[in-house]
Amino acid sequence: MVLVKFLPQLDFIAALQQAGNPTITATLQFISDSITFVSFGVPLAMLIWDERGTSKRKSRLSFLYVGLSIGVAGLVSYLIKKTTSIPRPYEIDARITQWSVGGGYSFPSGHTTEAFASAIAIIFLYRDQRLGIPMLLWATTVAFSRIYLGVHYPFDILGGILIALTVTFFMRSLFQQKTEIFNR
Repeated sequence: MVLVKFLPQLDFIAALQQAGNPTITATLQFISDSITFVSFGVPLAMLIWDERGTSKRKSRLSFLYVGLSIGVAGLVSYLIKKTTSIPRPYEIDARITQWSVGGGYSFPSGHTTEAFASAIAIIFLYRDQRLGIPMLLWATTVAFSRIYLGVHYPFDILGGILIALTVTFFMRSLFQQKTEIFNR
């Protein structure tokens, strides 16, 4: 905790917030709040779309893969958060304002973990740039929003991305051994 107080991350967050305006803040709050709707909504829409043509088993296993990737990554993130007990930036530095909800501790970012787990799982699954690039841009914007809104350090974002990558890759390995969902 003492180390966190002296990292340049706090200056970066304070400068971001000072340079912002109400429109940017409202937009980033909206994007940050979109996490569950997009991370589960896009895969659900794809499931519904896939149910029309391909094998129902394959489409449902694909949805299960994305859902488990998000869920397991979220669980890992939660357990690390409880173990590390790092306070949030607005709790450490009076220059930083809390502009979004952030329950519990700071490291790693649960929003970032969920957004990147969803985006990476969809990229692994569909390998389509028309879907992959927008999902990665959305996940990156969610991650940035968490810093700007004063509830996470940049290091928290990196932790969330690494957890999402690791878990999603691990889940992909498991599903590749047991299913045919990656043969598109």
